[in-house]
Amino acid sequence: MVFSLVFIALTWCVWKFRTEGLSRTNLLIGWGVKLLFGILFMVIHTKIYGVGEITVDWEEYMDDSVTLNKVAWQSVGDYLKFLTGLNSEWDVQHYLANTHHWSAGDLDLMNDSRNVLRINSLIVFLSGGNVYVHVLFFSFFSFVGLREIFMAFKERIFYDKRLFWYALIFFPSLSFWTSSVLKEPLMITGFAFILHAMLGNLSGKSRLWRYVLGFVLMLAFKPYVLGCLLLAVPVYLLGKYVFRKHVLLAPLSALVAVLIIFTVFTDFRKTVTHRLTRMQFDFVNVGRGGIHAYADSCFYYFRRDQYPDIRFLAYDTIQLRKPLVAKKVTFGMNYPFDDIRLKPADGPWYVVFKGESCGSYVELTPIGNDFGQLVRNIPEALINASFRPSPWDPGGKLKIVNFVEACGLFGLLVFGLWYNRGRRTPEEKNIRVFLFTFALILLVLIGWTTPVLGALVRYRMPAYLALFLIAVMGSRPFKFKL
Repeated sequence: MVFSLVFIALTWCVWKFRTEGLSRTNLLIGWGVKLLFGILFMVIHTKIYGVGEITVDWEEYMDDSVTLNKVAWQSVGDYLKFLTGLNSEWDVQHYLANTHHWSAGDLDLMNDSRNVLRINSLIVFLSGGNVYVHVLFFSFFSFVGLREIFMAFKERIFYDKRLFWYALIFFPSLSFWTSSVLKEPLMITGFAFILHAMLGNLSGKSRLWRYVLGFVLMLAFKPYVLGCLLLAVPVYLLGKYVFRKHVLLAPLSALVAVLIIFTVFTDFRKTVTHRLTRMQFDFVNVGRGGIHAYADSCFYYFRRDQYPDIRFLAYDTIQLRKPLVAKKVTFGMNYPFDDIRLKPADGPWYVVFKGESCGSYVELTPIGNDFGQLVRNIPEALINASFRPSPWDPGGKLKIVNFVEACGLFGLLVFGLWYNRGRRTPEEKNIRVFLFTFALILLVLIGWTTPVLGALVRYRMPAYLALFLIAVMGSRPFKFKL
């Protein structure tokens, strides 16, 4: 009953949208396709994916959201504290000690996993925990984002506007991941608001609220994507106001500035290198599987092949059968994470995380806290994030879909660049350079740190969207009509 009412209400909202270049029928078909992708997401992640897949977070998010929602029925004041980030550690231990994601990270309102739980917990008041009601809401959020992208670019494409709309709606990874109950729907909506504010023909008021809302959404859900976007903004501004006739000088100038910063400010260079090393280290450990056991001032990480030498005790504790070498992992992003030799008498320790090896795990070249190695890893990172998984990579059959999508996207990119050669306005050239800079930064960042292909195809989705927009932009009209 609730599902039907929510569906009718959201469909009515779609019906009321006024979008130049699209009829109500086009909008309703797009909304229906989004919902089908949401159902597809649930089918795949209940019937195909299972234990050992990092991408399967929705069930834990839903469980944690229901648990958080129950706080409201015990204490409205304490629930509001969780929503606003004013809760204490005692509140967490009292109400949310058994949750999966709430304790992940050091911050509150800046922790994107917790923010997903907050949004889902509010929806639980209507859904009662029915995940398909949540799919309706999150699909609607991202539908609004796709409409914003359409409005920002509809005058800049070289073929029929309706084809552009359906290409957005049927873009496999874009519609699939933005129809989930994860971070992507709200992140892509924020991304779309910012793009429309930057590139759309809007009034000052319309531009301002889109900037504010887009910034908040991207900061709350996937802040690293916002960081990549902000790094690309100076390239856009240089191309628009300084290098109008030679826009390629904009990214070159930005690159020179970055090199100077890393050369002069050595502490900043070391900090960036260390944080990326730590991100890669943590993700590799999760991807390989293993145990993170809590000690007084750190975690100890044990590999899966060390399990025979570990005694699993009651109350989720472990003790060694013989001396072992483990990794000492400090809290947060601090250094070090060194090898440490432990003896049976040193335990027992409480297990905070135990994971299986991910089926789509691949080895990465370790950064090793070495800036030179970080730079040398750029080609590997870019290739991995742009083109993998390939048919011969580890993982399930769905990697074929990702491979076909990658081939189609880069084929369209080559065609679009060739077809519109010599027919681009200075503005189009600048937007292309801006979007390419954003995509390049995001792809390299993901490739540096992500050893799990199932997660990689999810994380690169905003970069793929940027490359798609580059491919379809151009002043030369395409003859094929819908």
